[in-house]
Amino acid sequence: MKNFLFKALDLLGLTKSTNYEKAHLHRANMRSGLFMAAIVAILEIWLIIRQHVKYIIPAMAEEGANYFEQLFNSTSLFWLLMTMAITMFVYCFIYLKDRTSKRSFIIQLIVVGIGLTLCFLLPLESRIKNYNPKRLVDTILLITLYSTIALFHLSIIAASILKYKGKNYEWLTSVLIISLFALICLVFGVKVSYSDFFSTKEEKQIICFLTMVVYVACLLIWKPYLSVALLGAVFLGFFFLLESNAEQRPLPEGDQVNYITFFVSLAMVTISIYNQRITEARKDEELEILATQDKLTGLYAFEYFTSLCEKKIVNENLKPEEWIYLFIDVTSFKTYNDQHGFDAGNIFLKEVGNILTSELPDSLISRQSDDHFVAFTKNKEISAKVEQINAKVEQLDLDIQPGIRVGGYILKDVKEGAHYSVQKARYAFGALKRNSRYLEYDEKMQERYNMIQYIVAHIDEAVNNDWVLGYYQPVVYAKDRKLCGVECLSRWNDPKYGFLSPGLFIPALEDAQLAYKLDLKMLEIVCKNMRAVLDNKKTIVPTSINFSRADFSIVDVPSEVFRITEKYQIPPKYLHIEITESALLEEHVDLKDAMRRMKEKGFTLWLDDFGSGYSSFNTLKDYDFDVLKLDMEFLKGFENNPKSKSVIKAVIEMAKQVNMRTLCEGVESEEQAKFLKEIGCERLQGYLISKPISYEELNESISSGKFTIGKDVDKLV
Repeated sequence: MKNFLFKALDLLGLTKSTNYEKAHLHRANMRSGLFMAAIVAILEIWLIIRQHVKYIIPAMAEEGANYFEQLFNSTSLFWLLMTMAITMFVYCFIYLKDRTSKRSFIIQLIVVGIGLTLCFLLPLESRIKNYNPKRLVDTILLITLYSTIALFHLSIIAASILKYKGKNYEWLTSVLIISLFALICLVFGVKVSYSDFFSTKEEKQIICFLTMVVYVACLLIWKPYLSVALLGAVFLGFFFLLESNAEQRPLPEGDQVNYITFFVSLAMVTISIYNQRITEARKDEELEILATQDKLTGLYAFEYFTSLCEKKIVNENLKPEEWIYLFIDVTSFKTYNDQHGFDAGNIFLKEVGNILTSELPDSLISRQSDDHFVAFTKNKEISAKVEQINAKVEQLDLDIQPGIRVGGYILKDVKEGAHYSVQKARYAFGALKRNSRYLEYDEKMQERYNMIQYIVAHIDEAVNNDWVLGYYQPVVYAKDRKLCGVECLSRWNDPKYGFLSPGLFIPALEDAQLAYKLDLKMLEIVCKNMRAVLDNKKTIVPTSINFSRADFSIVDVPSEVFRITEKYQIPPKYLHIEITESALLEEHVDLKDAMRRMKEKGFTLWLDDFGSGYSSFNTLKDYDFDVLKLDMEFLKGFENNPKSKSVIKAVIEMAKQVNMRTLCEGVESEEQAKFLKEIGCERLQGYLISKPISYEELNESISSGKFTIGKDVDKLV
């Protein structure tokens, strides 16, 4: 029952509207005003032409006829209404286009001036000059019409001046001007229909009232109960006006029924239009909230946040160095989620947002993604504020003791986009040392950041112009140190900067989701070199290449591998596909399917970087790899940590149990190589064997006998 009552009240507009809904209805009314003004203006122009043809031109044939008098008597009201409609059209157009230029203001004043001039011609009206007490109502309506139009034009002037000065009073436009326009239409309709109803003319315009009421019904769409009440009062008033002269001419009973039916229908149309508009407003508001507000925390959505930052810098004329962007990462959030569940995690993030809002007043704050927040705040005592925020976040769970780590970027150039500024703050966060809480972006980071931007911008050029090269690091059998394969690693020899560090360009491309271009270039290089070896009928050395997790999300890796290997006619047994263990962190159906497709084609799959910090023995159970490649992290502290040997041995044994071959990278000493051989690790890779070398150096090393190609290198033995 309660719900039904609410819906009924909402249908009639008796529920409270939000500011967004009010603004939406206001602009809808202004659009209606624009449309209705155009219709009225066109109709009045047509009527003026019609009056000329039907009455004025024939009247001029009479002796002593005065053209101006004939024109005024026959068309004065039409000219008056036409100029009023043009004034309304111009005002609504300027308002909806949000124009505040001097030119627009002058145009509005010129149009209003013409309309006011016509209003001052009221004393020339023959109906005023030849006043007849029997036509008192008609005279009152005429004076009311002129006066209302004059008031309308004066209101337009006031609203135009305020808008030109940058002020906008909605009540003046939404209530006063629209209402006056509607009132003029109603008075005109009543005036014309009332006069014609009791006239002796054959042609009558009594339908004019109903036409104007329809216009008004389409204009006054604020609240249905107000619109219906206003229309009801007008209908009732006009009805009693006609009934008061029933002796002169009674209103037929059939017309009375039609009159009431028309009012009811119009009331329903008004309610329908309102509800259509309010439904649109609510949908638009919901979409705007999604675009401007983070649904979880109520903070600004990130894209909206960046636009607000840029507007604030311009509108408030902010000075460089006085404001700072902060990138805020919540520590231990994953642990909190695992222990308390996702619902509690959402509440936790809301509380973090509340802490940021209270500790950074007068700031713009957004949740960028997951447990990452960004803020644009005054550059004052930032380190102290970070510590205060961290202390409050820690209090949210005394067992886990979550906290924050923050990167900052001080505003240097007011023309710099907020996106880039946030990226720099995030970059500073990424450079934080393990035990640090806050770090600001500096010149060294700027140089590195510029280099990253250069890399991202020039990856296509680097690939197309062969700045990207393939360097090969040999892999040998542990038992006899004979060559059993190579790994192709990317190098970037830039014409401007020389050789770039892989530790710089690879993460930069991965972050930009462009690493697939690099990896596919490596595949192309490997296949091209293999084709040359096969054509020369030499022994080919199997080569492994890396594909990152992002590659499988962005491109169809299997299809690309099949396409390029078929292009160069390379048998699958010579190509080993390395997939990093970090790519398997989450359940990835597409990745499993991609691996299956490549296995079916005969390609060998290697699990790369096992033990790099992501290790889960489930990967050995859930995925079908041929070779397990131990990360060099396993060998760190090898000589001084007895546990290291036990762990490595256990991993090797476990790999054998699941029929996986083993390879250990990062081998740097004979002691490490000897131990790995003893525990059954089959292949070795590292600086003890060789650093990555060019393709030419690899061929030279094989030709000179430095490396001897092992027996059955194309088999997993």
